[in-house]
Amino acid sequence: MFILKIIFLFILCLNISTSYASNIKNSAVIFMYHKFGVDKYPSTSVTIDQFDAHIDELTNKKYSIKSLEFIIDTIINDGDLSENTIGISVDDADKSFYEQGWPKFKHNGIPVTLFVNTSTIQKNNKNYLNWDQIRELRDEGVSIGAHSHSHYHMSELSIEEVKKEIEISNNIFLKELGKIPPLFAFPYGEANKKIISLLKEYKFKVAFGQHSGVINETSNLYYLPRFSLNERYGGLDRVKFAASAKGLGVYDFIPVDPTIKDNPPYIGFSLLDERLAPSLDCFIFDSKGQVEKELFKFNERIEIRLKRKLTDGRSRLNCTAKGEDAKWRWFGHQFYL
Repeated sequence: MFILKIIFLFILCLNISTSYASNIKNSAVIFMYHKFGVDKYPSTSVTIDQFDAHIDELTNKKYSIKSLEFIIDTIINDGDLSENTIGISVDDADKSFYEQGWPKFKHNGIPVTLFVNTSTIQKNNKNYLNWDQIRELRDEGVSIGAHSHSHYHMSELSIEEVKKEIEISNNIFLKELGKIPPLFAFPYGEANKKIISLLKEYKFKVAFGQHSGVINETSNLYYLPRFSLNERYGGLDRVKFAASAKGLGVYDFIPVDPTIKDNPPYIGFSLLDERLAPSLDCFIFDSKGQVEKELFKFNERIEIRLKRKLTDGRSRLNCTAKGEDAKWRWFGHQFYL
């Protein structure tokens, strides 16, 4: 009888451990803007009507809007994020952020991180902010992030050229703001293993891409997803769907390098919660459209085999599954060739 009790307690502990391991503790959705009401650039701008609708939705009490630093620090330190945690980021320091975006974010108490590529921040630049305006925004509560110096396609640069980009940007931030930003965003969302290693050497806390997906505790902290919003992909239905999604809990993702060498790439990953596998589906898109694939599921391990090569440039993987709580889980990744 004593032995049976020991076996029962062992099984009970094993089940508790398994249950704990399969739970995705934290999720956060980061939205990314570039321009506000700049009709000339619909691929990087939202209309003012769209923006107003976003503000109305995201200020609903069911969402918890936090700064990117708060979200990242909570995940790193194994804290607890509220349900439907949202973060807001803006890339490139376009003047429309100063004139249209920030006044409405500020009025509604919404924290924002502005990722600045330092080469464009000059006096009398009619399209971008100057350092006086950036300091004003910082003093009003806007967090400043790094976005390289020249906004090049960083994966196409040599590692020495990337170092130069980072150091020029860092020195300008030190001169103009008195410190180097802790957060980095890749121009065009393009990265590779060497650049990621370099960002770690320069002590950046995390780095963001431009691929759709939800952050959770298994996410790669140096290739974090953000939902990009523009005229085409800025509809309220998409914002609502993304804002209520949770992380998929992906780990052991391959290929490790976002800039791929084998084409087509062999794609594989594991799920923190294997119960999501039956409802999981994945879609890969490149410049030619959707790429046909075979999807294999081995309990928690998922493998994807593409039926053709990817085209040059950027391509994106999106995987979604519906959990037992009827909430959608979303993982995204960008490849570069």
